[in-house]
Amino acid sequence: MSDIFVMLRNQENVALTSIEGIAFVTLLQQGRQVIAEETVELIYADAGFDDLPLGQYTVVVQHKCVEPMEVTYEVAIAEVGEVVFLTFVYLEPERVFLKVYPSVEKRL
Repeated sequence: MSDIFVMLRNQENVALTSIEGIAFVTLLQQGRQVIAEETVELIYADAGFDDLPLGQYTVVVQHKCVEPMEVTYEVAIAEVGEVVFLTFVYLEPERVFLKVYPSVEKRL
């Protein structure tokens, strides 16, 4: 089994826990079906999807006070034991999405 770990950061790589006191929400989809939903943790600005089988997934980050209100990122888990890290970066003062930084490691 493998994991997908989502982190939200601002332009200075500081945890972005919420905007206007509202937390970000992350969804995990396969095809058009939502298979999991997590509210981003309010201290570390992260969410995790654990023990996933091999396959294709879409990670969705949503928040009604940013542009765009929904950002998606496609993830392929090809090997057992992979941990996929996705860092979604926002320009905080303007509330605009900038980029996703993906990385993959092997579970210890």
